[in-house]
Amino acid sequence: MRILFAALAVACTLACPPTCRACTGFAVYSDAPIYGMNFDYDPDIPVRFLIDDSGGTRAFHLAFVKGPRRVPRTAGMNEHGLFVSMQELHPMVPDAGPPGPGEQCTGGLYLQSLEEFESVSDVEEHLAANRVVNCYGITLHMLFADPTGRAMVVEPGDDGHRITELYGDRIVMTNFANCEFVGVDLDSIYGVGADRYRIAHEYLEEHSEGFGVSDAFELLARTAWQWTRCSMVFDPTAGEVYVCLEGDFSRVFRVSIADATMETYRGFDEHRSWHLGRFGVSGAELGGATPGFMDRLVRFFRL
Repeated sequence: MRILFAALAVACTLACPPTCRACTGFAVYSDAPIYGMNFDYDPDIPVRFLIDDSGGTRAFHLAFVKGPRRVPRTAGMNEHGLFVSMQELHPMVPDAGPPGPGEQCTGGLYLQSLEEFESVSDVEEHLAANRVVNCYGITLHMLFADPTGRAMVVEPGDDGHRITELYGDRIVMTNFANCEFVGVDLDSIYGVGADRYRIAHEYLEEHSEGFGVSDAFELLARTAWQWTRCSMVFDPTAGEVYVCLEGDFSRVFRVSIADATMETYRGFDEHRSWHLGRFGVSGAELGGATPGFMDRLVRFFRL
């Protein structure tokens, strides 16, 4: 089953210009740990929010619907507060083959981490014996963070994966290779997402003290654009996730991982709640719209 989901996590054909998938993720350690991510993607692709404990550990996931049996998961946090996100890494490597002996693609590592691991140290121990590689059709890098103050970016490479550790009390990942710019001045960084990377770091430089959920949403609002499908703030101490849809930061949903629920939290006329299981709830349903054809297909197949 894990092999199937790993394949689903990377089996994405290009449905829009690469820049529309320009996600921004971060982890900040101030008074309390806070993680965040803007998920930027084709507006015609439905997004879903779900909680899965089939691997033995309960975890929240953001997924997007590419077909009735193709629902890749791309960001999430488990009950231990371990956060993992996958974002496009440019330049892309289009001709990657299947993983060989001792190798693991990013999609497989994402799922295994949230199912089996409790901390970044657990991920590091796993990576000591397993090389992370690109998988066919998509090039991704990964941000890991946990409540202990450990965070890192993991990126596939020709001679083995590379790890970029947290520097100070913050780490940011956009769409260029973090490992190529360690210790480089912000103004000298280039590549896809360099502008958003600078915006995030400049905001954190001014607001890192007492950084909380509201600050995290302000950072995400400053790095959002027309392709931003959802913005998520993760509070590992409380085991909660806060979600905004389609660039609307006036209305916030709250997810409880322990209760497996999602509810209206701020900016709504009435209170509503949803149970989040392995199938989850779509962004369309949260917005009060009728689920589209693809969402109805997914519901029928119960994936």
